[in-house]
Amino acid sequence: MTSSRVLTGIVVCALFLSCCSPKAPEPADLIRFIDALTEENIVRSPLRGTTAPPEGPDLRYPVKSIPLEEASISVNPLGLKRRLRLEGTERNTLFAPPYSEYAFDVDLAADSVLEFAVGILREAGPDGPAAAVKVGEAGVDFRVELEIQGRKRTLFQKYVTEPPAAEVPGIQFARHRMELPYDAEKARLIFITRGESTCSSFWANPVLFRKDRSGVNVILISIDTLRADHLGCYGYQRDTSPHIDALAEDGIRFANAYASSSWTLPSHVSLMTSLHGVHHQVYHDDERMDPELVTLAELFHSRGYSCAAFTGGGFVSPAYGFAKGFDTFDVGSGGVFHQDSAARIHRSVYGWIDRHQDRSFLLFLHTYQPHSPYSCPLPYKTMFLDENSLFGQVDLFHHLGGRENLYKSLPEAERQNLIDLYDGEIRYVDDRLIGPLVAQLKTLGLYDRTLIVFLSDHGEEFFDHGAWGHGQSLYDELLKVPLILKLPDSAHRGAHPETIVSLVDVMPTLLEAMGWDIPLQALDGRSLFPVLEGKEAGDRIFLADIGNNILGSHVPRKVATNRGRIKMILNEGFTPEDLEFFRFAPPQRGRAELFDLAADPIESRSLADQQPGLANEILRWINDFYTGARKAQTQKARIDQSVRDQLKALGYIR
Repeated sequence: MTSSRVLTGIVVCALFLSCCSPKAPEPADLIRFIDALTEENIVRSPLRGTTAPPEGPDLRYPVKSIPLEEASISVNPLGLKRRLRLEGTERNTLFAPPYSEYAFDVDLAADSVLEFAVGILREAGPDGPAAAVKVGEAGVDFRVELEIQGRKRTLFQKYVTEPPAAEVPGIQFARHRMELPYDAEKARLIFITRGESTCSSFWANPVLFRKDRSGVNVILISIDTLRADHLGCYGYQRDTSPHIDALAEDGIRFANAYASSSWTLPSHVSLMTSLHGVHHQVYHDDERMDPELVTLAELFHSRGYSCAAFTGGGFVSPAYGFAKGFDTFDVGSGGVFHQDSAARIHRSVYGWIDRHQDRSFLLFLHTYQPHSPYSCPLPYKTMFLDENSLFGQVDLFHHLGGRENLYKSLPEAERQNLIDLYDGEIRYVDDRLIGPLVAQLKTLGLYDRTLIVFLSDHGEEFFDHGAWGHGQSLYDELLKVPLILKLPDSAHRGAHPETIVSLVDVMPTLLEAMGWDIPLQALDGRSLFPVLEGKEAGDRIFLADIGNNILGSHVPRKVATNRGRIKMILNEGFTPEDLEFFRFAPPQRGRAELFDLAADPIESRSLADQQPGLANEILRWINDFYTGARKAQTQKARIDQSVRDQLKALGYIR
């Protein structure tokens, strides 16, 4: 293990080497047959004896598939374990070109359930679309057999015909679930594909589990670009968030939670890994997280949780490494091209929860709904507008005239118009995602045993400090985010700690809540339970930063941290080339800004000149911390056209 990998080595060695090697679990465990597959399970495969091409894509598999690189995947015989993108959703798949046969030894209990999906996919080959076939002429016969004490019975059989040749890509896909009322300590499940087909055939997320409604579910909700001070539970006067406020009353509202960055990608990487930016090193839009970093989803995956994500895509896409550990990662349901994206996400999530209510699950939800463009369905888009408002929807940077006008002042009426539209977006998310989600959990009897985390990755600036949007500064309107924690059975209900905490604390908090004894020395965050239980006094130190010239913004690198309620922002200077880019000059800031948040919560008066000793002390700490940091190895993100289109719709690229 190289020095750059030391950061995650403790967690990997302690957890995954002991928990994730392929084996036949006990009946109470969820068995993922993709994880469990070894060479010994492959009874027959047409790929035996074939080799992948030394360069270029492996044409034995669909172009839109990649080998699984998960902490739980110790072996991948013949490259059969893959992640496949189908219509905006990435699923873990076990490829099975006919004739394939995979056999697994399992222990069955009377309440066991087998669940899987079958599918075939036609793609255009190197010489264009595959040869035409008549519908029904060719296809794949999928079969599942159960063997107990030498006797076999067929549990499932379905012949799936190839999609018409005119459909490129063409997809046939269907989910199946069956009860297995057998009590057998030694049984064998056999997955078979036969037939003549020019398409790729696969089993998607095949699992065996026992029904159990006693475990704790976890739902992590990230509302992109949501300022804490625009929610009723954080003191906002407008009625933007009645359902979020109710969740806060039923849970714990952290009054001073800080994000790790002021834009989406690095902030979510920190959330999912409990690492500061200087450790995970994802600072720019063409970077993805180090595959060796262990994510929150991987930890839950290793403990037998069903894991799914429904996001708005863009910077929260598999291209940046976020799909690791998730069985399903959906970026199509609530994409950024829809004004009703939050409602679309809920419609997909509703069905997923209904199908997974009889097992423990981790669910990650993310929506860009409050993000620019500020546009949502009626009556929400006009809910807070003044009768003299100039516009009923707006794309922020298009309205400004591009990032060159990041520091352009607008008339107060226009500024308020933007805020009104932004608030309408928040209320839409509240009514169409949060309210229905909580109602469904209560209807299904899941609410009391579900741990819900509600947060945002960063806020939004409306010229509070002379600029617009996010990613350009580290003031509190961008870093101070909502953090609400609803524990099972509403433990600590109504608490509202004032302690300064960070979003990197979320991951270790969830691990402690689950009672998992996992070494946490490699993480930057710490569990929040000592704060809740009164065992920790004083504010924690947060750390936030942005890289240099992110998204072509011409804004130099910045770092923010604190000592109690004293906050420092370290600003690198603009180059002459940077200053030439802007049509309106950036506000003049000192290299170091120091604010007393208790006396000056809007950060209007820097105390750096008045307290040079404290400023220099914090500066030395920042320098030592960044100089000695153990840095992960980032990779270039594989950004396809669909992700580029999403980023363009969000205003990040042109």
